[in-house]
Amino acid sequence: MIIISMVVGLFVVLSPVIQAAENPYFDLGENTLPDAKALQKARKQVDDYHELKVRDELGVAPFHKRNSRAKVGKQPLCQICHPALPHRHSERKRSFLNMHTYYVACETCHFQPEGVQFEYRWVAYGAAASNINLDNPQQVDSTEDLPIPSLVPDSVSRIAPFLHDKPALLFKDDPGANAIARTWDKGSDEEKTRLKAGLHVSLKKDGRHCADCHRQNQTLLDWQMLGASDQQARAIEKNAIAQFFSRYKKKDQRLRMTELLH
Repeated sequence: MIIISMVVGLFVVLSPVIQAAENPYFDLGENTLPDAKALQKARKQVDDYHELKVRDELGVAPFHKRNSRAKVGKQPLCQICHPALPHRHSERKRSFLNMHTYYVACETCHFQPEGVQFEYRWVAYGAAASNINLDNPQQVDSTEDLPIPSLVPDSVSRIAPFLHDKPALLFKDDPGANAIARTWDKGSDEEKTRLKAGLHVSLKKDGRHCADCHRQNQTLLDWQMLGASDQQARAIEKNAIAQFFSRYKKKDQRLRMTELLH
């Protein structure tokens, strides 16, 4: 009976939010309710949740040069609970994964609902000095010895999923986001549980594999639509670091940096 009341209560929590926000994010989960297992897991996560504090000042100056990046004007809804660099558990890959947050939206990796076909395009998280021109992709010299310029158009754009010609993601300032933030901040544990389970019903905890984007003949991303030249697309698909990680399936396998040269 507790689980049934929590499922019914999910409609009470999310209905006003969905009505206030015409966003494909909510369309994805409207016909899929979290099951008892998902609700129980959400309740445990709510009980165990504690806010992470990120220290801006390091006790020891970093050894490597740190490039300054322009601050984005919008923050995704995920950052109500998750830090800006959310990948912490895999010591092997967390730096590589967190690097992707500068040019890939969280939803691009973690939205994987069955039967849904997304398109992926650039979305600006704020004002930028320059934007990509999709009608005139970058022309790159084909000489292999020259450095390949980055595909990323500016410091505030991310590759994001689109559904019905609208981005399937939420920002903190979107309609409905305030209601979500209020419920998470002031709601009861039961309301938070229903909210968390409902918002995550179409999300997968484990994101996509490196090879979903970094391999030849992949079908997830349309490089031409994203403005890539043939040379840039080849460089992404043959990325040495992604191929390096794909060879290590087990957590206890040791990494050998010399294999990056293979």
